[in-house]
Formats: sequence, structure tokens, C-alpha cells
Amino acid sequence: MRFKKAFSLCLSLALLAGTVAGCANSSSSSSEAVSASSAAASSEEPGIPDYLNPVGEYPITKELTTVTAMVSANSDTMSANWNDLTAFQRLEKKTNIHFEFEYVNGGTNNEQFKTQLALKMAGSDYPEVILMGMTSEQEESFGPSGKWIDLTNLIAQYAPNLTSLIESNDEVKYGIKAMDGKIYGLPYYVESVANVPTLSFFNSEWMKNVGITELPKTTDDLYALLQAFKTKDANGNGDPNDEIPFSCVGVGYLELYLQSAFQGYAGCNTSGQWDVDDSGKVVYLPQEKGFKEYLEFCHNMYVDGLLDNEFISQTSDQEKAKVKANLVGFYNMSPTIVAGTEMADQKQICLEPLTSPTNSKKVSVAPINLTTTAGVITSNCEHPEAAMRWFDMWYATEDKAVDGFWGNVSLMGYEGENWKYTDASKTSYEFIAPTTTFTDLNKTTIITYGLPSFVKLTAYISGNQLLSDKIEESKEKLEPYYRSGYPAAVRYSADEATEAATMSNDLFTYVRLMQAKFITGEESLDNFDKFLTELDKYRVEDLKALKQAAYDRYIAAKG
Repeated sequence: MRFKKAFSLCLSLALLAGTVAGCANSSSSSSEAVSASSAAASSEEPGIPDYLNPVGEYPITKELTTVTAMVSANSDTMSANWNDLTAFQRLEKKTNIHFEFEYVNGGTNNEQFKTQLALKMAGSDYPEVILMGMTSEQEESFGPSGKWIDLTNLIAQYAPNLTSLIESNDEVKYGIKAMDGKIYGLPYYVESVANVPTLSFFNSEWMKNVGITELPKTTDDLYALLQAFKTKDANGNGDPNDEIPFSCVGVGYLELYLQSAFQGYAGCNTSGQWDVDDSGKVVYLPQEKGFKEYLEFCHNMYVDGLLDNEFISQTSDQEKAKVKANLVGFYNMSPTIVAGTEMADQKQICLEPLTSPTNSKKVSVAPINLTTTAGVITSNCEHPEAAMRWFDMWYATEDKAVDGFWGNVSLMGYEGENWKYTDASKTSYEFIAPTTTFTDLNKTTIITYGLPSFVKLTAYISGNQLLSDKIEESKEKLEPYYRSGYPAAVRYSADEATEAATMSNDLFTYVRLMQAKFITGEESLDNFDKFLTELDKYRVEDLKALKQAAYDRYIAAKG
């Protein structure tokens, strides 16, 4: 699950040398690279190749088959050799398919992998499969060009589990289709009770200590509570001057918590300030009612000492240290960070969506469950039918598991070996030693995030009251008000994507900078109209028109 929280982007472009062995047709031109097998896979009525066993029978291939794959990897958090992982070893034994992996360090914001991928795709010596780190914009380029093959008919014939997911889930069904109506990317779809995009918690003891019993419902209520935290020794240590009523890291977190209270939209942070109104019109939120009032509220918090005066410059670790020292009221982190402190046994409460004088609608940002391009099969793949069958195992539900392998294994590992349910209702689980964390799984069993798969996790880890607080509080107070901003699944053409990226980056940087200046008082809010006029220099109306056209296509495709 991925948010745009930084003020700047640090690009690491160190290139990793190396080639992928075993790719078919490595010396062919891109127009000649589509193998006969790939062409057959995209035909209307593809036959089952002789090398392949029928769907549902194992092994998948009659003889040992090797597939080359390029992956975005991080050796610090995962195994350096995926073929040493238990799941990949068992899958190879079951399917007769062996993967030769080329590992590319993603680097900052995955830029290193993107650079290496671009170099590969510029020639003809690219691998048969690419995993993790691609974008839908790359699909719109490499798909229609023929370098990434159309998976539509392969899915229909060889992927019954993925087909079931597509047919039952509109987000997946429409999100994975390219602009030409074809499917080039395999999705990663995760539904998890622990996926909570908006986090603002505080210690219940602070409310008790200041004598307030009602949770905030409006921005005025919140302000009154923050003032009480500031002046009434909320942490109970005898010093009424050491409390920080509200702390966060950067302007982006204020957008998540507070901007929607003044505007009633969810696109403030996760959609880069873009949203869609009830009539289907794309809107840019800094131009909409309530944005100035949001800035005024945050500025007043800052001036009155209610907002951490280091919120722009501090790191997550620095905020975490303040929270663990019981110096912070509202914090923008999971309550699990207070484990091991005196607060661990004190209930952590979630701030529910608020209303304000400019907005009466409660809005909470909905989780983003879908990554549209987690894997692709390229035109160099000799056995695309086999590759598709192998991937389809990762979309299986529990009742379709094969030798204990199904979609949830890609996150949790194997039930009975790595973890087990702790109650008959299957609402909680615990790891089985020697597995104690997801990091352990990444080193021994499976890569637990980002691979093409379908994960639906309704249980949470047992014995962790803080995590239970997070899940239960979020379910009660945030989930009823979930709303999405500008859809993440909207597609741009390759040309549109390039133009949109340039305009979006410049606009995003300017607006974030001006928010920080308005909130801290470096820029007077008397100049807000000048700020709105300045948006024209960043081509906001051109970008709005481009986004509107893309959104209209997306809605038309959904029928």
C-alpha cells in the first residue's frame, strides 16, 4: 500500500550491469520478437500447446521449463535469491516451471528499476517476464507496441482464478484494461483489515486528564480539545508546558486529516489534490470552497502552539520518539508504535472524520487496494500459456488452493507452518516459530508484497491490543465514510502521461510549498487570491482538461 508524502524527489540513477540469460529471440527486432506461441495465445480460439498439461492438471508443463524474469528487489528486506524461498521451491516442484531471476534494486521511489527497465525495453534483449515496479503508462507504451503481450485470451483460457476475480470485482475489471481495451498487466489486489490509509490516533488518558469526555465531531471541537491538551497537563507528568497537541510529518498529513473536513473531498492527498464532483466534473481542490479556510485553521494551530512547530522539518523517527515519550496528543502513525512504553496498556483512539463551517459531509480516504501492473509477460516469452497458468495459482481463493498454496500465501506464508488461526471464527492469527514477522517470511518463505496476486485478509494478529485498537477504531470510525478521490485506475496515453507528469510535478511542488508558507505565516493569507492566480502559470486548466478527458474515457469504458 503507496503515498506521496515527501516535499522533494531524490532520484538515484545508478545502473546495474548484467543481462538475462535464456530469453528467446534475444537478437530479434521488436517486430519479429513475438513468438509463434505468443501469437497463438492472442488469437481468438487458441489451442492448448503440446508442451502443456490441461488446466487443473499438474505439473503445468510436461518437461522442466525455464522462464526468465526481471524483478524490482530490495536485498535489505528480502532474500537475495528468490529460488531459496520455500514457496518458489514448492511451486517449481509442483509446476515444472523454474524461474531465472534478474534482481534490480528499485532505488529511491523505484527510479533505479524504472531506468533499467527503460534501457531493457529500448532494445530486444528483454526478459520473458517482468515483476513489480511498472506503471500503467508503461503499459500504454509497451503493450500496443507488441513488446508486452495482450493477456486477454490467455486469462480467459488459462487463468480461471484471475477470471473469477475480474468478473466479481469492477475495480479490477475496469482498472486493468488499457486504453485499447486489452489487458497487458497482471494485477496485485489486496483487501486487508490492517490497510488503513488515514491514521490520526491519540491516547485516551489525555482526554481523561483534561476532563473532556466527548470525542470531536467538528473542527471547532478538535480545536477546543487541542487547546485543553496544550494548557492542562494532558500527559499527567506535572509539567503543563511540554505537551505537543498535534504532530505530523509534513503538509501531506494535514491534507489527510484536516483538508477533507473543510472541503468534503477525499482527493486531498492520495490523488494529488484532484477529485471528481457529483456531476462528474474533475476539480482541483485548492480552487474549491474550503481550501483557504483549511489553511487558516492550520495556521491558527501553528500560531497558537497546537501544531508541532517542527512538523515540516522533522522525520518520522523524530516524531515517533516524541510520541513514545508521551509528549504528543494526536499523531499520524499507527498506535502500534507505542508498544513497550507506559502507554501500551492505554487505549488509543482514532480521530473520526470531522465537519466544519464550510462542509457538512464526513469524508475518510478509502484504501487503495489495486496495483494494475504488478507483472507482465513479454513478447520474448516462449511459453506464455505456462507462465499464465503459474501466475493464476497466485489468484486462487482458499477453496481453490493447490497443495496449500493460494493468494494469501503471498502475504502470510503457509497456514500451519508459518502461521495459524487462534480462534474458531478465524478473526485472529499468530506466527509460528521461527517465523515472527513478515520480514522473516521475505527471507525464508515468500516475497510478501507486490507480486501479482489476490490477497483477502480479514484476520489480524493476536495478542497485540494496539493493533486491535487500530483495526477496530478504524473500522468503526473511518470505514463508514470511505470515499475515493480521482480514480487511480484512470489511464493516460503515452503522450498524455508525459505531459501530465510534467505539469503535475511542477504544480504539486508549488502548491505544497505555498501550503507550508501559508500555515507557518511565511506567506500571509491575505495573498491567497494571488496564489490562485499563480496556478494559471502552472497550466492547471490544461491539466484539468487532460484529466477530464481521461476520466470521461474511464467512465465510458465502464459502461
